[in-house]
Amino acid sequence: MPFPNLFFLPRSLAVAIVSVCVSFISLFGPLQAARAQTAAEVLFVLDGSNSMWGQIDGTAKIAIAKDVMSDLITDWDAKVPVGMMIYGHRRKGDCQDIEVVAMPGQVDRPLLIDKVKSISPRGKTPISLSLTMASAQLLLKNLGKYPKPRSSLVLVSDGLETCGADPCETARNLDLANPGLDVHVIGFDVTNEESLALQCIADNSGGKFFRANNASELQAALKETVKLAKAKAEPKPAPPPAPPATAAKTSEPEPADPEPSLFLYAKLCESCDRLAANKVRWSVKGRDGGSLYEGLGILYPSDPVLAPGRYPVTARYESSVLVRDTELIIGDDGQQVGAVNLMGGTATLFAYATDDKSIAADPILYQFFPLKDGKAAAKALTEAASSNSLTWLPAGRFKVVASHGTIKESAEIDILPGEKTRHDFDMRVGYIQPSSVLSAGTKPLGGFADYAVFKTEQDARTKQTLDSLLFLPGSQKAKKPLKPGQYVIKAFVNYNRGGPSMSRIFPLEIKANETATPQLDMQAGLLSHKVGSASGQRIINIDYMRASDDKRVHYFNQGTSKTLALPQDRYYLRVMISGGKTFNTDAFDIKVGQATNLDVAIP
Repeated sequence: MPFPNLFFLPRSLAVAIVSVCVSFISLFGPLQAARAQTAAEVLFVLDGSNSMWGQIDGTAKIAIAKDVMSDLITDWDAKVPVGMMIYGHRRKGDCQDIEVVAMPGQVDRPLLIDKVKSISPRGKTPISLSLTMASAQLLLKNLGKYPKPRSSLVLVSDGLETCGADPCETARNLDLANPGLDVHVIGFDVTNEESLALQCIADNSGGKFFRANNASELQAALKETVKLAKAKAEPKPAPPPAPPATAAKTSEPEPADPEPSLFLYAKLCESCDRLAANKVRWSVKGRDGGSLYEGLGILYPSDPVLAPGRYPVTARYESSVLVRDTELIIGDDGQQVGAVNLMGGTATLFAYATDDKSIAADPILYQFFPLKDGKAAAKALTEAASSNSLTWLPAGRFKVVASHGTIKESAEIDILPGEKTRHDFDMRVGYIQPSSVLSAGTKPLGGFADYAVFKTEQDARTKQTLDSLLFLPGSQKAKKPLKPGQYVIKAFVNYNRGGPSMSRIFPLEIKANETATPQLDMQAGLLSHKVGSASGQRIINIDYMRASDDKRVHYFNQGTSKTLALPQDRYYLRVMISGGKTFNTDAFDIKVGQATNLDVAIP
């Protein structure tokens, strides 16, 4: 009978199935553990959340991950069953967006590679639920099998849990529910703080943690996790089974759950109410810097006892980047004095790309760059934000960059302690797809013309092409996005790459969700010339001079023959030979839409 797919069950029912699996292990686990478990199987859990649009050296992390995973699957050892799970890739703001692509089994390379390449990050990071569901699926899949496969999970994540759960605690519970299941974790482009949080998952499950900051490190880390999975040692002999439990006396009540012995509290601002104790994660250290307690702000008698005194602590709101290093005070009664002030607030962002401003732009990536002395940090915070959701941040000023495809908008926002900040981004775009003709009625110039878009005519006359808002080579016919507004476009005509080009400036209007296709009339004629020296002297330069004011409009120093476009006017050539001597040709006329041919001989 096929095993049920927990991802189509209500969460409460899924948890119940996991409980049944654990009960099954408690009854038959000792017998199974005593037998050989030689086969290995690997289930990859891949991060498809919105933050994977972040970049490493100009390349999106998701693009790097796709390439590395595709290579890994291509070279996969067919003897090792492999499966794949992805989270956060289909729906925004949905903490249950988890997809089982394939459970470990016969290697279906085309299926896995196609799925990897189709990932489009957009959602949240439900690490805890993903690990819980993955463990439960493996338990159900392997029920009754002998020998039972040695299962490994390989989690690849670029950040922290964003669904309010505690993956570190989840990993500890998984180790109890599914003995022998290792969770190897790869932190992809993560901060030091995120590394510590992700490493806790591996430590609590018997796995290994790897940190990867680029494509080669990610590739090496993945290969190492696979090597660990294949080389898992034989399990240790199980301890002798416990003697059968005697029936409980009906007169004795069940022991009550232990009551918390200490609550740790934090708040967002000095005058704010306390946050719920289970919303903040604490790292309490002793005077020697050693760790005394790691976990949520609810301590039980089995947890370490914090004696009266002062303790260095790091307090983090859920899994956000709202973190405060401060001091915790425990009073003589063994309870916390006051509440730690996290000094943080929230940002709610929204971006629209159509005239209907209620429809969110998709895909969208928000990046937060802390500002100090007016300068933005070089590296963005790794906090993943989605439209219309709360993002918890430390108080301060931030530059926020919203990216929708190739369109980027930025704004500076202030995060105030205990307050909510909202900002909307207008990501509407139009498109530009220009063409040009030498004169009205002639064929388009195609690759002989290039285009640069500037904000003003002054910019077009004084700035270099590299400083333009957008450059469009005439050889590329694809339309390019541009924010709606008034611009100018500068067209360049060049029949010989590297030689002189003629340019003309035109007004340009871009409207949202429309494509501007101007055909620009250069109002020019063509000049083709050959210049020779009767004395055999080498010609080193040719200047194109306007006869009315003797002003040079172009020059050419790469030969003696040339075809170029010129505005209608009267011109002559000034030819320089080796030694610096110059000769002026007779004047000639360039007329719109006509070609002029010159065959010039100088002494």
